[in-house]
Amino acid sequence: MFISHKSNVLQTVHDTEWQCRRKTKGLNKTEYWAWVKTITDSDGVEDYSGETGYTIVECTDEDVSARLVQLNDYQSSTLETGTVYNIKWSDDKKDSEIVDVPAHTIAAHKDEDGKDVAKKDVATTYVQTHFVGDDTAKDARILADEWTQIRAERDRLLANSDWTQGGDTPLASDKKTAWATYRTSLRDVPKDQKDKTTYASITWPSEPS
Repeated sequence: MFISHKSNVLQTVHDTEWQCRRKTKGLNKTEYWAWVKTITDSDGVEDYSGETGYTIVECTDEDVSARLVQLNDYQSSTLETGTVYNIKWSDDKKDSEIVDVPAHTIAAHKDEDGKDVAKKDVATTYVQTHFVGDDTAKDARILADEWTQIRAERDRLLANSDWTQGGDTPLASDKKTAWATYRTSLRDVPKDQKDKTTYASITWPSEPS
């Protein structure tokens, strides 16, 4: 499995290196092969030395899909898309909060032979893995998603009030001005409320009465 990462934060995962590179660069297949031609010499050798900003590695000593499924709370989209921005890659395996056996308590009971089994605590079992959830990337992705929703709502409200500014609007001059002020306030939401972190926390300007 090939892994693409930027500063150890995973970008894409794919069975083939070229697909991993293509997804990282954000190219469709036609665009990708056109780009490959530009880095291929007369002997047909591809030169990736000019590629910066990301690294592609092959992981052969771990079940990548299984680990990413265990980290599904951190994933920004499904494995099929290959996008896993919320997970970090480590060149060396280390103890991860990915757990194979969650901490739990076994209650006192009789086993299948009828013998008494005492109550006991079972410790969490950590695994050695290249992958770990990345809170910083997760928070950034969630914030970006919230602001995508905020901007979409801002654009919807602007579109719904376009009629107020047309030359054939039935509104009186003072009403038209009030709507223009409202629309300016809508456009200023990203600037004036940039400290907000959720769609629900946005204070939307009120439509003129």
